[in-house]
Amino acid sequence: MKPKYSSIYTDLNLSARLAMKLLKQTLQFRHLALVCATFLTGCASSVSNDTRELKVQVLCGTRPVRATCVAENKQGLWKFQAPGQVVVKNDMSDLSLTCKANYMNSFTVQAPPLPSWGMAGNVLAGGLVGAAVDLYNNKGLKYPENIDITSPYCK
Repeated sequence: MKPKYSSIYTDLNLSARLAMKLLKQTLQFRHLALVCATFLTGCASSVSNDTRELKVQVLCGTRPVRATCVAENKQGLWKFQAPGQVVVKNDMSDLSLTCKANYMNSFTVQAPPLPSWGMAGNVLAGGLVGAAVDLYNNKGLKYPENIDITSPYCK
């Protein structure tokens, strides 16, 4: 006949094995979640470009008009024709857009930079240091992709 304590020992051994298995699964899940968070929310500095292609059009009322424009920020100055596209360097400062259409005086509008998805991911994941690096590298903020400018001279 087997001693009575072996049954208790077997039960404890099974409980310990089950506990270890659950702990291992939990740690694997946490590790997987951490790896996914690292790759999915990555730093905007590593996944973003420091330039932005903008589509700009000047409107007179609701219809687009041709205009000669200049985009300018602390990183440089870019001339282009609207409606059209221009590639500018990102910066934390506003993008100044000065346009001149036929039979109109020139006028200037400002386009502020907005947080990028990469920077938003850094903030949500608790990466305030990464967000600061993104701002320092001018990659955390981006100008709007589409800019429609209504001329103040036609209403």
